[in-house]
Amino acid sequence: MIVAIIAVLLAQTNEIRVGGLFDLTGVTSDVGKSFAQGVRDGVAWTNENGGINGKKIQLFDTDYGYKIPEAVSAYKRMTGDDKVIMINGWGTGDTEALKGQVNGDKIPYISASFSAHLTDPTKTPFNFFVAPSYSDQLRAWLSWVKDDWKDKSRNPKVAFYYGDNAYGKSPMEAGRQFCKEKGIDLVDEEILPGVFQDATSQLLNTKQKGADYVYINVTTTGVSTVLKDAKKLGLNVKFGSNPYGFSEALPNVAKEAAEGVTGVMPHVPFGEKVPGMKRLMDYHQKNHPSDTHDAIYVRGWTYVLVWTEALKRADKAGQLNGPGVKAAMETIHNFDLGGLTNPVTYTATDHRPSTKTPIYQIKDGRLVKVREYEMPRKAEWLGL
Repeated sequence: MIVAIIAVLLAQTNEIRVGGLFDLTGVTSDVGKSFAQGVRDGVAWTNENGGINGKKIQLFDTDYGYKIPEAVSAYKRMTGDDKVIMINGWGTGDTEALKGQVNGDKIPYISASFSAHLTDPTKTPFNFFVAPSYSDQLRAWLSWVKDDWKDKSRNPKVAFYYGDNAYGKSPMEAGRQFCKEKGIDLVDEEILPGVFQDATSQLLNTKQKGADYVYINVTTTGVSTVLKDAKKLGLNVKFGSNPYGFSEALPNVAKEAAEGVTGVMPHVPFGEKVPGMKRLMDYHQKNHPSDTHDAIYVRGWTYVLVWTEALKRADKAGQLNGPGVKAAMETIHNFDLGGLTNPVTYTATDHRPSTKTPIYQIKDGRLVKVREYEMPRKAEWLGL
């Protein structure tokens, strides 16, 4: 009996409990499944390669279907019954809904939402993500618009398309302000439903307003619908996409309607020739060689690489708990991810991990990097 108890205690001390909140069946599952697989594979790879200073990660993950009440219930279960010390989260709406509990419970919450609202540690000290904010990404794309526009007789005209939810709306105010700063005319804003099969009315509005460029802030399925409908209408507009609408999946789904479309891509395409890709490719070849992967799968891996580094530092400091992991995250400076994404830095006063955004374009069905923009770390942009 005593031996059994000791065995259990030893097992517990060599195990690090981490939560995972994923969308596998909800309205963002078209990209959520790929991210979740990246996280799960990253955890498995870590456990096979020494774990956290010899300790294994136990991932308690669940599908919350992109529903905030389910996310709240899952969070309570993970922090209560499962006793996790941090959570790898997903959506903007649920992340922002949980931020008060996260702060109160002192549970580091590394979400796949890039909402700039989560970057100010005076308001959300336990929230982190691994990419430029949605706001800095939109600023980068608008910078590309300004550079791409050749008619000096007038300003370029832009429209924003976004979902009627926290994710869709997150960068819009930053985009509005940046348009004014850059001499870009924002002539139209169109709301897209959570699930939709036709965007004709929105596109006709945009045509009437005379927009030259459109930025779409929904996931891949919705972006594809907009592009296909625009092609049917013969709309002469240059489209751009947010990072959850733009990956290798977009030309596969939208076909020729995706040609020429630009997108912000904070994480490289799967198979890109960068040093950090080798472990992903090797794991893929060994465990599921018949699968296909994309940049959002790569994104899941980068999350694990960042938060496992924090766990290692917290463990070495003897602070393997929520506050200890937060403090360790804030010691990550210029962390090299082997080119999978730009180096990551967090500080106790600024949780913007990076402000540099690559712009890719679909050319002959392939994703090609065309520009990269680094936004200044303006104090007034922290949290916006």
